[in-house]
Amino acid sequence: MDLRVLDGPGRPASTSCCGAGATREEAVRARYAAGAKQAEAALCCSVEYDAKHLAVIPQEVIERDYGCGDPTPFVRAGETVLDLGCGGGKVCFIAAQIVGSAGRVIGVDCNLDMLALARRSRPVVADRIGYSNVEFRCGLIQDLRLDLDLVADELARRPVCDQQGWLELRAAEERLRRERPMVGDASVDCVVSNCVLNLVRPQDRLQLFAELFRVLKPGGRAAISDIVASADVPDSLQNDPALWSGCVSGAFREDRFIEAFQASGFADVEIVKRESKPWQVIGDIEFRSVTVLASKPGRSTMPLPTHTGCCAPGSGECGRGAL
Repeated sequence: MDLRVLDGPGRPASTSCCGAGATREEAVRARYAAGAKQAEAALCCSVEYDAKHLAVIPQEVIERDYGCGDPTPFVRAGETVLDLGCGGGKVCFIAAQIVGSAGRVIGVDCNLDMLALARRSRPVVADRIGYSNVEFRCGLIQDLRLDLDLVADELARRPVCDQQGWLELRAAEERLRRERPMVGDASVDCVVSNCVLNLVRPQDRLQLFAELFRVLKPGGRAAISDIVASADVPDSLQNDPALWSGCVSGAFREDRFIEAFQASGFADVEIVKRESKPWQVIGDIEFRSVTVLASKPGRSTMPLPTHTGCCAPGSGECGRGAL
């Protein structure tokens, strides 16, 4: 198998980010911490956003945004929006303008360098749009009950020095999940994410989709842009920390990505945008961007989202019906 990762015909992409012995989570943390300080082109696809929404966003946020699609067209005025893996906050700041002063946007990320970029940009954007409706929380997107800022407070009060301390921390985490959840049940109208679900470890993915479903209100929806694969990604590639942290080898197989939404209880699962041209290719496996829209059964008080599909002549993209 040819293991070169291609940005295009004959152009190998950079995969240097971390030591060979790094775990997947360590590789992701290191690569995005570096990407928060200096832009890395290999981490993102080319995505077009509405220019009017970008005008108020600091340039450093735009330059250090790493995504593969744009889920924000499915956000509506007045909504509460949750962005999973918000990074430097670009999608949050776009959503903030769409939901307006009556809406609310919550960004969740566990990378402290990315959160620092987002948090220092928040007052700048608020000043430019005339209201403040965005907040950033520290946590894992597969564990949306646990606020890691609160865990840090616990550790400051009671540092873990031995086995007993570790057991006490586990108990404290459970208490925080129960008494002070970072994101409550049925509290969000729309969950968005841009090229982040593929970074979650395989063993955590059932919980990831369960959490996504839990936080949505009945009738709420998920609009998720991510990288999918045309075939199963072999372990040899999944175990490469550079490929994993580069949003490549953690990609869901396309049909199984849809099935993961359905298995978690989502209805009307639909690919609303699919790039016909692969972003990257390894051997005979194609990796491309898709945006999926899915709804939580129940009645919503918000207007239903509409979209016009993406099969316009010459668009190079293909929308699919409900799956």
